[in-house]
Amino acid sequence: MDKVRIFKERLASRPVICSVRSEEGLREVLSFQDPRCVFLLGFSIQDVVRSVSSLTSRGHMPFVHMDLVEGLKSDQSGIRYLVDNARPWGIISTHKGVIEIAKGMGLMTVLRVFLLDSDALRKGRSMVSSVKPDFLEVLPGVAVVGMERTRLSDLGCPIIAGGLVDSPSQVQVILSRGVLGVSSSERSLW
Repeated sequence: MDKVRIFKERLASRPVICSVRSEEGLREVLSFQDPRCVFLLGFSIQDVVRSVSSLTSRGHMPFVHMDLVEGLKSDQSGIRYLVDNARPWGIISTHKGVIEIAKGMGLMTVLRVFLLDSDALRKGRSMVSSVKPDFLEVLPGVAVVGMERTRLSDLGCPIIAGGLVDSPSQVQVILSRGVLGVSSSERSLW
């Protein structure tokens, strides 16, 4: 089973990734009949294990933002604990070392980069080149609207955009730039 291919197919039919930050948001995603891609942001270690299990049992594809899990260190042991006890589809991180460890354990990886300026773009491209994550999430998502398509494709990795996206029209414009999906905590977009 090629998880990356399955993830891309899921995004082709439902390009908005549910970025879940609360129990209320989790309950809403769990109520959906059709499976979604889900990013879990800011849960405790106990909640992550329970949430990933609940999401997976309903056919969703949960990713855990390792940098935001309360009570779980983003090191070899912490990621091993997550793999053994939660079994997410993948992880999200801003840290090169976390991505490398997760890849070594067979998880899909999303490298998150903040596009503040040209230097941040250059550093993001360099990190993608060295760690080769499965996906690159650029924040804020609305930044891709003003970027040349060639600059986006030069990043060398399938792109997800997230942050400050709160309308269907923004989602459509972002996707028209060649972006694979849009992560959003705006539940009206889910």
